[in-house]
Amino acid sequence: MKEMLKKKLQEKMKNSEGFTLLEILVVLTIMGFLIAMVAPRLAGISDGAVDTVCDSNQSRMLQLTSAWFQQKNRYPDKMTNLIDQVAGAVYQVPAVSDGNPDNGPESLADEFMKRNHFRIHYLNADEAKELKDLGLANVLNLNAYTAYNDAGSAFKTDTGGVSYNGTITGPTEVALSNTATKLPPMQQRLLNSGVGVLMIGTGAPGAALGQVFPALPMERGWGENDGIGRMVFGFGPESELAKSGITAGAGHCPGGIQNADNVTYNDYNIVMPRLEATETRMLLPTDGANMLLMDGDNAKDGIQLNTVSYDKAPAADYNMVTNLDTLKIRLVDMGVNEKFEFATMCPEGHKFPTDDGEFWGIDINPTAGLGGPSASVLNN
Repeated sequence: MKEMLKKKLQEKMKNSEGFTLLEILVVLTIMGFLIAMVAPRLAGISDGAVDTVCDSNQSRMLQLTSAWFQQKNRYPDKMTNLIDQVAGAVYQVPAVSDGNPDNGPESLADEFMKRNHFRIHYLNADEAKELKDLGLANVLNLNAYTAYNDAGSAFKTDTGGVSYNGTITGPTEVALSNTATKLPPMQQRLLNSGVGVLMIGTGAPGAALGQVFPALPMERGWGENDGIGRMVFGFGPESELAKSGITAGAGHCPGGIQNADNVTYNDYNIVMPRLEATETRMLLPTDGANMLLMDGDNAKDGIQLNTVSYDKAPAADYNMVTNLDTLKIRLVDMGVNEKFEFATMCPEGHKFPTDDGEFWGIDINPTAGLGGPSASVLNN
């Protein structure tokens, strides 16, 4: 019986026919068409998934930091100070990515820089004390030095990040040094007067150069309209939030993981409340002259900025007065934030929760306020 079944099976296999070459080619052609149709949709789903995961991570960081603040009435200590210390008391914005992996990765994502227009801000004694009162007494300086050669004796000859950083320097700021005495990465130090930190949009230079806050570099392309004058620090692996066990470690942005060939820094960040001591400096005619020129409502105390929200950049001749109904207009108070008013930001510069639009324009030189006839034109 067994032999009979075996014989019948062998006969059936001999009689069966396989696919012809033409049939295989037809199937492969059809599969190729299907892949060509579906792949772009899948790419969109992938991009959306990255954004969803990033938003989820930021939401979690927001919840954990809020819980920490509620329990301890302060922020986590030992955050990352996103600077390179190139000499004794001289600090620089770390190199910004040029998008070219062949010359090695730079420190910060280009989008992170473009959405925030970071400057180095040197703390005074009142600001240092206020930060300590908020719980941030110690920081770990990033000190990545990705703009420099191995010896620190010169800029890397093929990096675009240095030239991009160079565009943010002005007459009242420390010029970028082409040499650096390299200090240990993530070096811990106390936040005292004279320490340089990263600030959105502006920042007072060192005492040796005067304390005048520089004018904002441009009116368009801001990631948020209320961040100017606020300091940004990173949730690094040494932060109290990570070391306490509340989180498993420092969370990483999935978009940054994909861009690891171009960028080394990939931690989430905290946008600190605007300090009372910082606002005081901004309101001093000697220090905040440029900030006072931006005041969009002279009838109120402090500084109010005229801002406009948009998803796509308006035309070059967009005027805030003649187009009041076209885009979303906001008058933003640049005053002191409550001490619990922080935000999170991913290493690509997206704040959580999101704003009204993808980008903001800021009316840097208003002459008659939001409704006046000669408010400035938002241009690049």
